[in-house]
Amino acid sequence: MQTIVFLDLDDTILQTRPKCPPDEPIEPAAHGRDGQPLSFITDRQRALLALFGAATVIPTTARNRDAFRRVRLPFSGHAILDFGGVILRPDGTPDPGWDAIVRPQACHVGPELLAVLKDVQAFIAARGLGVNARLIADFDMPLYLVLKHPAGDCAALQTVRREHWGGIDTDRFFVHLTGNNLSLVPRFLGKERAVRHVLDQLIPAGPRLVLGAGDSFTDAPFLGLCDFALLPRQSQLMTSLLEGGRR
Repeated sequence: MQTIVFLDLDDTILQTRPKCPPDEPIEPAAHGRDGQPLSFITDRQRALLALFGAATVIPTTARNRDAFRRVRLPFSGHAILDFGGVILRPDGTPDPGWDAIVRPQACHVGPELLAVLKDVQAFIAARGLGVNARLIADFDMPLYLVLKHPAGDCAALQTVRREHWGGIDTDRFFVHLTGNNLSLVPRFLGKERAVRHVLDQLIPAGPRLVLGAGDSFTDAPFLGLCDFALLPRQSQLMTSLLEGGRR
């Protein structure tokens, strides 16, 4: 029986230094554009990767191709990027079947994303929030917006989410906040959509065990397609699950 693992990256199998346990050895796992270590993997996370040694591991991440290339972990097969906007084949090219589905929708929503970006940048400047906002694109497709604060001021991101994006059209977009990342994502994206395409179209038929690992609310839908789900301790999903159980 083949085993497939859909593996979220950030805050699941690697994380920034402040999020690493203070008493555990760490190694660089991803670098910034300047070549400096930006994210790290712990011994326990590396041991988890080792447990997946005989499985087909498919990274399933919001990172675009540029950010994914800066991950220094041994992935060599398919990969799901951009909240499901891109499925990479093992040779590093987009899967044409999935691209044909996503590209027309991305091109259609692109002008609106640019308008929303300009609008939120004006709000940020007027309020003096110091947040950086940018459009994430990949393979010449505009896909989603991401906001970060250079000093990690999550309260500034909360202000944007609450006061500026509180009335966003939730039928067409979803807003996702985790740590120092605030994203506005069109509804046609979603890791679960890409996972379903991989399972239906790209994985050989036959008996299989499907595992998923993720940390955030946006991972929950694709984890629901898996036979078993792994959640990091103190992750957004695990914390929500435990808090719900106490009610």
